[in-house]
Amino acid sequence: MFRTVTPPPENPSREDIIWLAGPRLIGLIFNWGLLGVLTTQVYIYHINFPKDRRFLKAIVYIVYVLDWIQTCSATYDAFQWWVYGWGSIPALYGLFTGFLNVPILSSIIGAIVQIFFGWRIWALSKSKITFAGVIFLSLLQLGGGAAVAYYLYNDASEVTRSVGLVRAVGIRLAGSAAVDTVIAVSMTYFLVHSRGRTLSHTSAVLTRLVRLTIETGTVTALAAVADLIFFVRAHNGLHQASGVILCKMYSNTLLVLFNNRLATAGETNVHELGPSSFQNAGRTRSAPSDPDAEWNLQPSVNSMEMKSYLRNGNEEQGERIR
Repeated sequence: MFRTVTPPPENPSREDIIWLAGPRLIGLIFNWGLLGVLTTQVYIYHINFPKDRRFLKAIVYIVYVLDWIQTCSATYDAFQWWVYGWGSIPALYGLFTGFLNVPILSSIIGAIVQIFFGWRIWALSKSKITFAGVIFLSLLQLGGGAAVAYYLYNDASEVTRSVGLVRAVGIRLAGSAAVDTVIAVSMTYFLVHSRGRTLSHTSAVLTRLVRLTIETGTVTALAAVADLIFFVRAHNGLHQASGVILCKMYSNTLLVLFNNRLATAGETNVHELGPSSFQNAGRTRSAPSDPDAEWNLQPSVNSMEMKSYLRNGNEEQGERIR
């Protein structure tokens, strides 16, 4: 049984009910759809990367299990609204397990993905300051999510807008948008800064990786901002349509980055980029000799690579002259 302190409106209009129930239904449909996409992504990862390090596998499978729990929790709420409580206004305005599936689970999944991206930035740029900033903002939004859960647990009503709840939601969603922005900007700076220090084939792989991170980080940041605006400005169910799918966007972003190694593996080879899992995708590829360097795709070119590159270029130029 959920607790409510703020009572629902006594005679909500037909428009109020539509704008409350409609976005919830759309959000639930997209939630299940994105879970299906995530399941496909996890299957692709499981088949193609059996030799990944244990902590990488743990991240993937923990996020996947948490997403299933989040979807089941959201579906339970949907049954309370549209099945068990059909026609009941108090049931429609109740949030039931809303304190769990949106602020808690979404914040945990978001923090895991954000810290992983921060680790990727550190592996690529060796910037401890950026990594520390990502961790701080991720934990900040996670703390905001815990505060939101506390307020919703004690007053599980759709119309509640206490000062503490609004502030907690602002910290959680603004923190998520901020950390996603930091990730996207940092990767943009890394891409621009590293262009002049890489060979063309290496630069192509780096560009693809960084562009993917920028695009996905921008999408999740915009989704968090939209969720915050809907919650503060629109007193209906619009914020639930974006809020209930935010964690699925983070999860699919993570798996896209993992599985993108299948594409980048075909663009180069181990001689060009060293012992990286980007070049060890699939069952037929051997595991890297140094597991700690598995994701460390560095934008540097050693002297042997440069000599080989220049020698091959001179030979090709000589053949064209002859």
